[in-house]
Amino acid sequence: MREYLENYYKNYGYEQEDIDVLLATFDKIFQNEKAKEYFEEAVMLYEKSIDCDYGQIIDLADKAAKEAYVYEYTAEILVFMCLTKKLKEYYIEKGVDLSIYDNTVQDIRYQMNDCKATRNILGVIYIHWCIGFMKMERFAIGRFQYEIIKFGTNYSKDGKEINAQHKVLNLHIPGSGEPLNEELALKSFEMAKEFYKGLIDEPMAVKCSSWLLYPEHEQMLSHESNIYRFMQLFDIIDYGIKKNNGDLYRIFGTEEKRVEYLSENTSLQRAYKKHLLNGGKTGYGVGVRFL
Repeated sequence: MREYLENYYKNYGYEQEDIDVLLATFDKIFQNEKAKEYFEEAVMLYEKSIDCDYGQIIDLADKAAKEAYVYEYTAEILVFMCLTKKLKEYYIEKGVDLSIYDNTVQDIRYQMNDCKATRNILGVIYIHWCIGFMKMERFAIGRFQYEIIKFGTNYSKDGKEINAQHKVLNLHIPGSGEPLNEELALKSFEMAKEFYKGLIDEPMAVKCSSWLLYPEHEQMLSHESNIYRFMQLFDIIDYGIKKNNGDLYRIFGTEEKRVEYLSENTSLQRAYKKHLLNGGKTGYGVGVRFL
């Protein structure tokens, strides 16, 4: 299992300092017989069935962490990294292109980087998020990630209609560091349309709920910015305010809530800091687009 992790980190571009911490934590777990037993049991559950009890897997990872005196976040991410070995076999069994597998498992690294930036710990803050990938319910296709959901309301445009029960694609934007430009977005839409053909209802549509679609961006951001241009790809059908200025960490890479201490290193950060100092709030928008 350790050898698999070493190759996994090499293949997916992990930083050496992070590799050293992850492997040292893995070794500490496996040097403790009880912790090792919990860890291996967690991995074995997934190897037996993709429809396993993921809550039990997380509980076992946490037990391993307590036995070995390591962070639960790190034990959890190590277990899920080990699950990717069997996940690849499930992809092959179901005939899913392995380029999608490669793209999908990268999200673990993106989540780890967020946890490192905000908590100074290698792990995943919301480990339950990773379950969708392991269950093969969420796939990274091009720039975005998709999963099938029911639309939840009624919507029509240009003679096309969908209702609350209509199966559509729910879109997520991973923190991959890739630009959020129109070319990559449209390419991802086309790839998703082909991948999900016959799996969702016609007319095919994508739904996105994200801070990136917050209508206030119309006034805050340059109309030449990638975020503004991304917004134009959707019809915004709903929006809301985030409690306690949630999602600031996505913009500033920190859980700092005191506005005066927020950094101003990018045009987005400067725009948001000005917005907040003027009494503005963070929020989100819900967008829809026919494919």
